[in-house]
Amino acid sequence: MEWSGYKWIKQERWGNIHPDKPMCWYDPSAVSIDNNGYLNLKTHYNPKEFETLNVTSNIGVGLVSCTETFGYGYFEIEAKLPRGKNLWPAFWMWSWDSWPPEIDIFEGYTRRTNGYFSFDFLNPFGFWNVQTNFHYGDTPNNTSEGAETHWMGFRDPSKNFIKYGCLWERDKIQIFYNEKMVREITNPYVLRHFRHTNMNVIINNSIDTKADIDNKEESNFIIKYFKFIPKENL
Repeated sequence: MEWSGYKWIKQERWGNIHPDKPMCWYDPSAVSIDNNGYLNLKTHYNPKEFETLNVTSNIGVGLVSCTETFGYGYFEIEAKLPRGKNLWPAFWMWSWDSWPPEIDIFEGYTRRTNGYFSFDFLNPFGFWNVQTNFHYGDTPNNTSEGAETHWMGFRDPSKNFIKYGCLWERDKIQIFYNEKMVREITNPYVLRHFRHTNMNVIINNSIDTKADIDNKEESNFIIKYFKFIPKENL
């Protein structure tokens, strides 16, 4: 599939179901490009049997993985998050060489509601449950910088298009929501795990691991575009 000037496959590059997350599978029919040229990633009830895992996965989800390898630079999408219960849309990157490292530019969670509002007294300005995270270290004892929510303004990300960006360089990683920097990683120990590799870019709609796997509701994650600016062109 070609979209936004790049080629994408409609599954993870290693397969179409995660053995530790069999509640959903990467369903090519849940991926489409509409008349506006926007990428649509659905979740829908579409059972599929996986004999090698001895499971039937009930929910088909839309995921695209770019076939391009990316080095340092700026990554961005503009997207409207899906509405529905227990959804888990994401825009993220992981190394072509191994996992980890991983950069989660955002992961959204609707949990038991249809939207992303989730007030936290400890972080009253990060009331949309849209998180950043960074995974690094050596499998299986990899570590994380911890998931954080950030101020995104009062615009509901499931009703409005929001820009989500990441500047990845040798000596820093910065995350941007609507062109405002919301997080920066400068710790040399953490950053060294993100060097000497190229990244694979993934955009997906999914469901939370605690979701009702018999849920027949559909959702749609709409992405206007993906763009990448190499470091030398910034």
